[in-house]
Amino acid sequence: MAENPYLCSSNQNTMNTWIIIIALMSAGLLLMVAALMILLRLSKMKDAELRNGGKMELKVQALKIIMPLKVQAYERFLLYLERVQLPQLVKRVYTPGMEKGAFHLQLLQNVREEFEHNLAQQLYVSNSTWNAVVNAKEELVNQINTTFEQLKDEEDVSILAQSLVALPNPMVEQAVAVLKRDFERLL
Repeated sequence: MAENPYLCSSNQNTMNTWIIIIALMSAGLLLMVAALMILLRLSKMKDAELRNGGKMELKVQALKIIMPLKVQAYERFLLYLERVQLPQLVKRVYTPGMEKGAFHLQLLQNVREEFEHNLAQQLYVSNSTWNAVVNAKEELVNQINTTFEQLKDEEDVSILAQSLVALPNPMVEQAVAVLKRDFERLL
């Protein structure tokens, strides 16, 4: 029997139609997958942006809290350095007729108490500032001890007080300079 050419053509047309439908569905599916991937990527980018914005906001909030504490720490160390400079320290501690041992002890105690009162401030200053303050304190203690060791027992304490007032304090001056420089960097 001979095949019907129209029947073959009909099967062929149906088959071609199905191929076209499948191709269109595949292309549509690919487009949907691509669109979904783009949406997911955009969503992740938006989430990251929100998280980073949140982190930035937290940093700004933390800076609002910490900056005044940092400024206060620099102020307190500057005040400490001013208070322990020998002319101010001797003026505050010395009273006429004071015994040598009591004067020595009060000078050292004053330097250490002032330092300990400001000890926690090291959290808010740079390492260079902190080291400069520590070095200044150590220099003062050494200067006081050396001056007392050189004093003859029969000398009046007022002479010792005058000797201390006349001593230069290069480490204190250096610490003040470091403190000011680091503070300017902070701003």
